[in-house]
Amino acid sequence: MNIRSFFSTPTQIPPWVKELKVKSPYMKKIRVDDCICHGKLVDHNRIRDRILTEIERDYCTESTAQFPDRVSKLDWTKGHDLTRPWVKIFFPNFDITIKNFIKGLGYNHYVIDAIWYQQYLEGDTHGWHTHGQAYTGVYYLEFPDKSSRTELYSPFNFKKHIIKAKEGDLIMFPSHWIHRGPGNPSKRKTIVSFNFEVHHGSYYGT
Repeated sequence: MNIRSFFSTPTQIPPWVKELKVKSPYMKKIRVDDCICHGKLVDHNRIRDRILTEIERDYCTESTAQFPDRVSKLDWTKGHDLTRPWVKIFFPNFDITIKNFIKGLGYNHYVIDAIWYQQYLEGDTHGWHTHGQAYTGVYYLEFPDKSSRTELYSPFNFKKHIIKAKEGDLIMFPSHWIHRGPGNPSKRKTIVSFNFEVHHGSYYGT
């Protein structure tokens, strides 16, 4: 396998970006401040190996072996089940971390929608896509040197952002931002992805 074929050079722009950069005659864009939140998961080193052990034990029948995506192992279809063994280990630390993140954004409550893991072997890739809900995020559970980095495009000016993450980092960003996991040139990498809503003020939910 020619791993280099999975990567774009720094000067290449995806065709969909070239098409969307044409100005619309029906609207104008107004710049507003937005952000990508980037920090560390609380006590990553204490729970890392326990989570990976449970993921190793997980019997996975899901597949994304289709162009342009290929993720070797994932449990996306179980994303609403918070009783999975690895989620029970992860969630208390995630809860502390996310509450700290959203407080800094002016929110006081969040509701998790889905949470799942994805394992990338050499050459695996996840193409350009968006998520549902208000925010999505990534926890870099297992992230060897030279692992492929998350890439995002701003909907305002289609400027690409490359997340300079390290193992143990957690990021969150608006779910409508188009993003991808480029072809992975390294040993196995494992991430946890999640979608959630945020609220300010009184929240009358279930």
